[in-house]
Amino acid sequence: MTDELSERVAQYLRWQVSDKVALLAQRYPDDTSLTLDWTALARWDPTLAEDILDAPDSMLEYVEAGITDTPLPVDTSLGQATPRFENLPESHTTAPGEFSPSDRRGQLLALEGQVAKRTQVQPRLVEAAFECQRCGTLTRIPFEPGQYIEPFECVGCEMKGPFRINPDQSRYEDYQKLLLENPSSAALGGDTSDIIAHLQGDLAGHGAIANCQDVVLVGELQFRGGGPIPEPQVVVNSVQAAGQTYQDAEFTADQRDLFERLRERPESFDVDIENPSTADVLMAAAAPKFVSGSHPRDRQVVRGLVLQLVSASTFDGPDGSHYRGDVHVLLPGDPGTGKSVLAKWAAAVAPRSAFASGERVSGPGLTAAAVKDDFSDGGFSIEPGVLVRAHEGIAVVDELDKAGEDAIEKMHSALADQILPLSLAGQSMTLPAECGLLGVCNPLGGHFAGDESLVDALGINSPLLSRFDLIMQMRSKQDREHVRELAESMIRTWSASLKDATGQALDTADADAIDPVLSMDEYRAVLMRARQLHPTPANDRVIEALAAWFEEQKMALPERYRDALADADGRYHGPPVPVTARKLGAARRVAQASARANLREEITMADVEVAKEMVSRSLADLDIPIVHNAGLGGGDVNRREPADLTGVS
Repeated sequence: MTDELSERVAQYLRWQVSDKVALLAQRYPDDTSLTLDWTALARWDPTLAEDILDAPDSMLEYVEAGITDTPLPVDTSLGQATPRFENLPESHTTAPGEFSPSDRRGQLLALEGQVAKRTQVQPRLVEAAFECQRCGTLTRIPFEPGQYIEPFECVGCEMKGPFRINPDQSRYEDYQKLLLENPSSAALGGDTSDIIAHLQGDLAGHGAIANCQDVVLVGELQFRGGGPIPEPQVVVNSVQAAGQTYQDAEFTADQRDLFERLRERPESFDVDIENPSTADVLMAAAAPKFVSGSHPRDRQVVRGLVLQLVSASTFDGPDGSHYRGDVHVLLPGDPGTGKSVLAKWAAAVAPRSAFASGERVSGPGLTAAAVKDDFSDGGFSIEPGVLVRAHEGIAVVDELDKAGEDAIEKMHSALADQILPLSLAGQSMTLPAECGLLGVCNPLGGHFAGDESLVDALGINSPLLSRFDLIMQMRSKQDREHVRELAESMIRTWSASLKDATGQALDTADADAIDPVLSMDEYRAVLMRARQLHPTPANDRVIEALAAWFEEQKMALPERYRDALADADGRYHGPPVPVTARKLGAARRVAQASARANLREEITMADVEVAKEMVSRSLADLDIPIVHNAGLGGGDVNRREPADLTGVS
């Protein structure tokens, strides 16, 4: 039977993937992994493929023998080659906590998740050569991760030791342990499930693991530990980065048709807006209850979130300068204004996101930490925080004001530089954190009192506030007509949803209330397509307009801000967040994000107007007066603009 199975494997390798085997032979022994597509194998030999899923521990030995028996174009032997499988069927693809360990024990599974913790790469004893100190005889014992067993007695003198490990005769390999967490539960901020995974040999230190990102681990589910309740763990066979990057994403014909319709005929979407733009459609599809008939300042909040979801281009210049494209947004607001609902929607619709509650995380929980604990068996392990886990996406932190001063302090450099330095056992390393931060917070005391400044109301220091591109207050507003309109919209949506859930007939008004402008999948596809674009200014007018706006914002400040320098006592009398080049960077990012949201390759004057409107609104909410803000109707530079907002919970 063994010879028959090995021959079937050898036939598949020889007839179907001979090019892969030949390439491995050229790289061997520097590369010992042969990656095989399970689905392709199943089409050629379904029985063999199913046996590999059900009994990987024994079947992989036959596959290894088949590799050794395969004729090669070069004079070498692949005796130490390791078969690694990918593209498992849906029946064996799952996430931590979403399968029965008892039913899946001993099976080959593909586990999708995010790296919640990982150890350093360390040497591990694979086969120990125990030397009897009485007679010198060597007794060899293979070890699994976490296992250590000494010989019962010497095979030479039959005495019970003493023994010592002979390191020159023993065999070691690289080893790494990680904790894989369920990404969907983490993104929604709920309870998470996790599982320990063991990476051995050339899988330890795999590039997809190094930055603590989403991965797919293929491996055998085993039970470890004694007692009546063993712990399910996975011995990993292969590692893949999960999903595609924005730039590598490919789209279906239907998705490409959707993009063209959005770009060329946005008016064909039912958004109840006269002459809508593509960005208007995205806003209406984002949160209809907040947009339809709502206050103009509420619509600006939704626009800000849409712009954050598409953001601008992140890149490094030829002189080494880092240009951040991710847009940081802060939503401070009264309870019941809908800020948390909007934040959770953004986390759910973003192609990549991480969610955390400020009251539940420390500084390392927001950034990253190197810790020494039992998980790492006395060594160090790396725990990525929400900013690292959101790399190339958005990090959503609800109740940011409850994170504490230490946690907030650790975020300063991460938001600006988008990297997190760590010191691990005397070695320095950095983790990438290229993401936009969406922070939601409440004022001190729970509500805005009235005319107090935002800085005083929040209790968040200005260095962190200056990192946000857009800061938009959401204050409750007692407008009878507007409150009535929102209440009717909420009740109508609830009624239509209940009818739909219970199979009742829907009339036209019901269908309009719950039919989304874009489905979640369509929305994500549009966001990914928008992020593939890198719009540049259409002409010099765009550049000059942004520069002129910044000049006016910086120079046309009220008298009390004219001398915004420290006095003789070192006290600062300027605006709560100085109008520096950071605000010009914010305007540049918002303008490019506007072009992206409209699926355009150029930044136009219309995008400049959006940037002026959004950043000026942000400055006004910080008690810095609005200058030439068409979206808010301008403003007197000597008078603070009111910042009342409304929304729903």
